[in-house]
Amino acid sequence: MVVNIYDSANEMSRQLVDTQEYQGLKKALDELKADTEAFNSFKKFQQMQAGAQQKQMKGEKPSDDEIKAIQTLAKEISGKKAVQNLMNQERQVDQMLQQLNKTITSPIQDLYSDLMPDQNKQ
Repeated sequence: MVVNIYDSANEMSRQLVDTQEYQGLKKALDELKADTEAFNSFKKFQQMQAGAQQKQMKGEKPSDDEIKAIQTLAKEISGKKAVQNLMNQERQVDQMLQQLNKTITSPIQDLYSDLMPDQNKQ
């Protein structure tokens, strides 16, 4: 029997949008977008953070001023209710995805299980 695992992945992608976690994230992002000031600050923070990460990937170090500006903006936006809600919803989605990843990759873990000492047999 030939299995197209990508068909299953595509179906899972379609099902993801119906989950409580995804719906909560979508609602939180919509609420953040409705708060223009918080949303603009959040976008600016993401852009600054992405710029710093790109520098690091090139082997460059962000300047102290860039780091300080990112930290200042992070502190500012973390106090905004809409951002806090978004971050909470992101954590819930991440937890779900981690559990899914664990479930999906369990056959691979099982393949290697005999290489690892069984910690339950002490």
